[in-house]
Amino acid sequence: MPQKLIKKVEGMDTEFQEYASKFESEINRGISTLSILSIINQYRENGVYGYQISKDLLEQTRKKLVIEEGTLYPILRKLEDDRIITSKREKEGRKRKYYYITIYGEKIYNYLSGFYSILTEAIAPLFDVSVHLKQNKYIFCPACANKIDIQNFEAKYCDVCGHYIEKELDERGLKNE
Repeated sequence: MPQKLIKKVEGMDTEFQEYASKFESEINRGISTLSILSIINQYRENGVYGYQISKDLLEQTRKKLVIEEGTLYPILRKLEDDRIITSKREKEGRKRKYYYITIYGEKIYNYLSGFYSILTEAIAPLFDVSVHLKQNKYIFCPACANKIDIQNFEAKYCDVCGHYIEKELDERGLKNE
């Protein structure tokens, strides 16, 4: 399980601690999977092995998202069973298993990361935090929240819901002719 931010503290109310711990687990479940997918997506066709995923997660989340081996590998197996990632074992050397995002997995990742980004931005004022989406890198589909890389100037439709994105491209000065 990912690291719990709520820890057993002597004198802490047990009922509070149990509730907070359970709530953290619920939040972490989806975030862990999305974060693992993000790391695999960063490596693209080079692939990445499990230990490197853990190491990158620690570094990129400033040690706030710690996913133990006993949680990481079942998530990887489920993602593989769902055709979101694929894997290959090295034939020589340490014989590590490398994970790669599939085309279907990229589509899922872009949608889920777009959904999470838009949701996080929307709820940020409730928690007095600031979120700055990389609007110079992506368009978020107004119909479904899919994250569309604006470097892909051939795109005219959202590949998740089919929304015609001409207006959004035009607003950014990227309209395709």
